[in-house]
Amino acid sequence: MEYTIAEAKEEIRKGIIAYYAVGADGNYRYSMVHRMPFYLEGPPGIGKTEVVRQLAEDLSIGFVSFSVTHHTRNSLIGLPVISELSDGEKYTEYTMSEIIASVKRAQQAGHEKGILLLDEFNCASETIMPTMLAFLQTRNIGLYTLPDEWIMVLCGNPPEYNPHARQFGPALMDRVRSIKVCSDEKSFLDYAGEKNFHPVVRNFLKLNTPLIYRVINAKEQSEVVTNRGWENLSCTIAAYEAEGLELTEKTVCQYIKSPEIAENFYRFYWVESKSFSEKDAEQIILGKGTKNLAMKIESENLGFREQTLDLIEKKLLGMAAERKEDKDKGLAEISKMISNVFRFLKKLKQGDNLVESFYYFVTENADTLDALITVKNEDYLATARRAFAEGA
Repeated sequence: MEYTIAEAKEEIRKGIIAYYAVGADGNYRYSMVHRMPFYLEGPPGIGKTEVVRQLAEDLSIGFVSFSVTHHTRNSLIGLPVISELSDGEKYTEYTMSEIIASVKRAQQAGHEKGILLLDEFNCASETIMPTMLAFLQTRNIGLYTLPDEWIMVLCGNPPEYNPHARQFGPALMDRVRSIKVCSDEKSFLDYAGEKNFHPVVRNFLKLNTPLIYRVINAKEQSEVVTNRGWENLSCTIAAYEAEGLELTEKTVCQYIKSPEIAENFYRFYWVESKSFSEKDAEQIILGKGTKNLAMKIESENLGFREQTLDLIEKKLLGMAAERKEDKDKGLAEISKMISNVFRFLKKLKQGDNLVESFYYFVTENADTLDALITVKNEDYLATARRAFAEGA
């Protein structure tokens, strides 16, 4: 049975509250042996680590995150030191594990209770896995014990997403509370709103929820589009805009690792943020500036694609609807005018290569837009050819 990321967060929240609950006798309702670690297993980048971090904040307890793949055996287990018994016999002990040391530092900072997150747990190397498995059962690494007030949460990706991941066997699965997490668009959209993602990112995701998450791990095709990628892209766009830096489609591809989705987003971003200013839009609505718009589309190599044109048309129609003067003139007529222009543009993109014809038609004929309203759709191309021929 799978959980959404929001459901998983709530399930762990209830479990932690129960683990900390004290009975009438003053003792914990759960003995330490029954405080099983939680194991969140799900696709990469959907927010497993983040929801656990949020949960710690919500409960006002400490949070320590430790990736078992980003550290050496010595930092995880401790450094060997030679000790000596009273009779002079020597033996090997180990210094404190960095895992337990991190928790103790958090306690010294005032977090008596907390969550220890062991990320990428099922990718641990063979040299440290026996120690990690013993840690889950005994809460000990060598001579050092995880404080009773700290709860363990493990995170991992299924093997189909990570070639280094291993499937837990029955003995280990019997010792953890397994929570399988799936990609959850609604929870992520709520999160994007709470975190004030860049408005263009939020709007794109709302209109294209099936594109929020895509991970394909195959030799012939590899694509990685995750919640993490969208959040990082949102931060980058905000920073670039604040510094006056240009965002390109290549920049988008650094975060959204799917050519199709990156192209779709960049087209949307270009229309929303770069295609024209308020003044440009006003000129287009008034029947001017269409040539400049077509040239911009062409210069960005976006092509006269229907999706691009649909986005621009919707934006213009929305802006016209907000303009008081347009309402006074008759919004229906203006909307029809704009729609007819874009019907013509969509015909241009179908292979007739009449861009120059259209430029001449819309810029040299004083009544161009009025004419477009009255000319039947099927006559657009013939009208443009005739206008261009006459101009030549």
